[in-house]
Amino acid sequence: MLPNAMGKYTVITGQNLYDVALGIYGSIEGITDLLISNPQLSMATRLRAGDILDYSDGYLIDTETVAILHRDGITPSGGERHVYFKETSLACRAEFHLPAAATSAQFSLSGEGEIQIDWGDNSALQNLPLGPQPSTLTHTFDNVIPHSRVVRLYGDFSLREADFTGIITESLRLFMPLHVEELTLDGFHAPLSFLPLTEGLYALRLRNTKIENLAPLVECRSLMLLDMEGTDIPQQILDEWLIALVKKHYGRRACHIMLTVRPSGVYREPERDDDLNYTLTSGMEAVWLLTHEEAWNEGAPWHFSICGEEYVYEAIPRPEPNSDPEPELEPELEPEPIPPWHSGGMND
Repeated sequence: MLPNAMGKYTVITGQNLYDVALGIYGSIEGITDLLISNPQLSMATRLRAGDILDYSDGYLIDTETVAILHRDGITPSGGERHVYFKETSLACRAEFHLPAAATSAQFSLSGEGEIQIDWGDNSALQNLPLGPQPSTLTHTFDNVIPHSRVVRLYGDFSLREADFTGIITESLRLFMPLHVEELTLDGFHAPLSFLPLTEGLYALRLRNTKIENLAPLVECRSLMLLDMEGTDIPQQILDEWLIALVKKHYGRRACHIMLTVRPSGVYREPERDDDLNYTLTSGMEAVWLLTHEEAWNEGAPWHFSICGEEYVYEAIPRPEPNSDPEPELEPELEPEPIPPWHSGGMND
């Protein structure tokens, strides 16, 4: 028989019935006593921090487990989650890792196909059909977790516009190439290592953030607009990226780049080595070369907006041909014929 003495237990954040039973009785089988002692409870009840539950004091199922929990100061709190695993047959395309403190997420998408979203909480998978006009989704997480939250995008889709400004992420991972034409990541503080897996990207906005590594941007050869206004970039990192644009220019489109950090050096033609190849020593020399090389500006011009100053393609002036006509040469006079020589005295 169960003892008649009753104890009081206060629920903490993230606990469910299994956690409480494990903490009180040393086994989840103690749920039976909790349901008997608290008639208002059921297996579907969602506990909240501060709830007071009755239990049979002194009734233990696994005394050793209870002793270990008390000795190590452990309070079971596994968090709320679905009893059934959320499964989908669609391929996982992208994964956002959010800080545990994040309470909501928002993004805007347009394109073709359909996306299935796992918000990383107790909510069911959400389907989002894509169209030509952007659809904005806002989601508030329904639980509290002690670790990073993972939001996943599944499906067969391509994106025309994607704005992830409203989602605070520690990292963004792509598991296969993703077609996205316009991407906005304002305030984005995660690494840019996912960018080489994007396809068809011609407009990228990375405003008002801080970037420590621009190397992944070198592989984005289809970019025609790159807006990094208000973004904090170390000057050395910026110089290395600009010089890499010159050294790896093959197959690259001309681009309009907006910066509020000035590269090092002076905007001028770089020096040449003994083989007449340019030797780049600063970021501004790379800007000069990009805006002066005629072959790189045939389809569209390179354009840099740097700290309020504009640097646009300029053709290198060539020497103008001499407009004065060359003087005509006077015809040479033919020499007079020489009389034939003979032995009979002087010629007349």
